[in-house]
Amino acid sequence: MKRVFAIFKALIVSSIRSPSVIFWNIFFPVILLLILASIFSNIGKEVSFRVNLVDESTTFKNTNMDFASYISEAFKEMSTGKNAVITLESSTTQNFLNESLEKLKSGKIDAVIVIPPLFNTQIYAAVVQQKGGFNLFSKPKIEVYTLENSQTSDLAFTIISSVLESFNLKILQNSGTLSDFVSPKTEYVSKNGQNFSYIDFIVPGILVMAVMTVSIFGITDDLLVQREKKVLRKLFVAPLNKGEYFWAMILSNLAIEIVQIIILLILGLYLGAHFGLGILAILYILFAIVTTLPIGFFIASFSKTSDAGNALANIFNFLFMFLGGLFFPITGVPLAVQIVAYIIPTTYLANGLRSAMGVMSSPTPMYLNILVPLIWAIVMVIYSAKVFKWEV
Repeated sequence: MKRVFAIFKALIVSSIRSPSVIFWNIFFPVILLLILASIFSNIGKEVSFRVNLVDESTTFKNTNMDFASYISEAFKEMSTGKNAVITLESSTTQNFLNESLEKLKSGKIDAVIVIPPLFNTQIYAAVVQQKGGFNLFSKPKIEVYTLENSQTSDLAFTIISSVLESFNLKILQNSGTLSDFVSPKTEYVSKNGQNFSYIDFIVPGILVMAVMTVSIFGITDDLLVQREKKVLRKLFVAPLNKGEYFWAMILSNLAIEIVQIIILLILGLYLGAHFGLGILAILYILFAIVTTLPIGFFIASFSKTSDAGNALANIFNFLFMFLGGLFFPITGVPLAVQIVAYIIPTTYLANGLRSAMGVMSSPTPMYLNILVPLIWAIVMVIYSAKVFKWEV
């Protein structure tokens, strides 16, 4: 154990003294997170609000007293042109209303407007009773369903209210009565899906990238450079076996990864990311570390020189990093890219970590998020153990 600790200490000191190791393993993930967060922080935020309108009105249709159509047209005008404020879908059916409420619950739209069946009659009755000075009928109300605890929904409601205020002003000009005829009736809907911002999405992806790059570049470079310089041969002449050196290298890389993870999590919180760090998230981070560590040994087993190892490491790094859904969702990409993405382990590690941290529901089953990276790790360990040569 003392020999393992001595080698571990030597490797840590060597890493600290190496500017390239410090930059690529510590500062590069931090810089990348800051760049992506600043550039793409508005991904997932709609320029216009998504609103569905259900017109259930049945009386005075297609007449001068079809007040519901005036309101519908006002919203349609706001959804047209280059500077459209809202994205509007409208219908008159109950099925459309049910579908709209489900979309609202999952965060696919921001508000649902429902004009009630007797709306036109109620408006007409309200005008008559205002002029006659009596108050027998209740004022009509338009139902507006919004998503609770959603700032976007609240802003959509503000826009909807402004349209209804304009409608009241138009009625006032025509009827001469100083009163609001229609007001929104707010109904809050609890969401059953999850919305996430880009910063929420990117933090788990950067965590996977960070632990992966330590293995790809740290282990690969250490093994190949020390093998070329005959350092490994000298170490094994001393009372040190390969297993002890192996565990010392694992522990040194683990120490670097822990520092990485702490820095990135603190930075993510500072940038406003929302994620959980329960026992499931911690265990999955450890799982990601364990399953990415063999990548470095796997690459080193292919390479005869350190230059060849670095070239191969870069190929693996870019493949796993950019096609693994670490920075952007892989939905909507060409089929060929999706095929590769669903083969490599980082896709499943990113999905699994986002799910474990409560950022979003995983698009792949959780058992695959464990099974696929585990199969990759086992295959790489077996292959590396058989092929890697400690001496040239």
